[in-house]
Amino acid sequence: MSLAIFEDYSYTKAVITNDAYDFIYISPHLDDVAFSCSGTICSHRAQGLHILVVTLFTGDPKPPFSPLAQTYHRLWQVPEDTSAYQARKAEDEKAMLALETDYLWLDWREVIYRITDLANLSEVNDYTVLCQHDPLFPQLCQWFIDLQAAYPNSTIVGPLGTGGHRDHRLIFQAALSVIDPDSLLFFEDFPYAAYLPGETFELAKAYKLEKLEIDISPYLEQRIHVTSLYQSQLATLFYPPSAFRNLIREYTAGGGQQSFIERYWKPVR
Repeated sequence: MSLAIFEDYSYTKAVITNDAYDFIYISPHLDDVAFSCSGTICSHRAQGLHILVVTLFTGDPKPPFSPLAQTYHRLWQVPEDTSAYQARKAEDEKAMLALETDYLWLDWREVIYRITDLANLSEVNDYTVLCQHDPLFPQLCQWFIDLQAAYPNSTIVGPLGTGGHRDHRLIFQAALSVIDPDSLLFFEDFPYAAYLPGETFELAKAYKLEKLEIDISPYLEQRIHVTSLYQSQLATLFYPPSAFRNLIREYTAGGGQQSFIERYWKPVR
C-alpha cells in the first residue's frame, strides 16, 4: 500500500490498497463521481482495473455558518448539533464499498464554506466567475502536477463543470491547465447534465473536447443503487426525490432502449 503524494497533503480519510491505479476519479463533493460515473467504475472493476476516487472538498466546516450554508444544511436535513458532513461521509463510505473501489478524502472546504459572503444559489453556480481568482486555484494546480508525477500511468477523470458550480469549474480549469491531455478525461456532472444538456455540448465545443461513450448496460441497476445511498442529497437534487431512478434511465439511454451509456469528454491536442 502507498499513499504516494497524499501524505504531503491533509486528508480526512484514506482507503488505499494499491501502489498504482488505472483510473483516478476526481470528485468535487461526496457524491459527484458516484452520481456520474458508477456504471463505468463497475465496468472497470469487472475488467480487473484498479480505481481510486479522490474527493477534494470534505473538510469539516466550522460555525458560525453563513445564511447560505445554513440553507444547504436544511436541504440536507443535517441536525444543528452534528457535523454537516457526518451523514454525507457515512453515505460516501457505503457507496465506495458498493463500488469496491479505493477512495480518499482531502480536507479542503467546499465553496459555501470557503467563500462565506455568497448570498444565493446563483452565486454558487456561476459561469462568469474566473476560477483563477479563487485562492485555492494555485494549490489545486500544484496538487494535480504532483498527482500526475506520482501516478504517471493513470488516467485522471474530472468534472466537466456542467451547471456552473464553482467547485466543479475550479477542478476542470486546473486539470485542463496542467495535466497531460493524453491522460485526462472529463465526466458529465449528473444530474446537472441531464437538466442542462445544451450546456454540456456547448462546453465540449468551447474547449474542443471529443466524445467518448462507455456502455454501462450491465451495470445500470448498480448505478441506481449507488445513487440511492446518498439520501441527504436526493431531496436537494431531484423532485420528487424518488425521480432519480427514472432520470438515470432516461439520461443514460444511448439512443436506444436496450443500451445505456455514460459519456466522457477528452481534450484534443
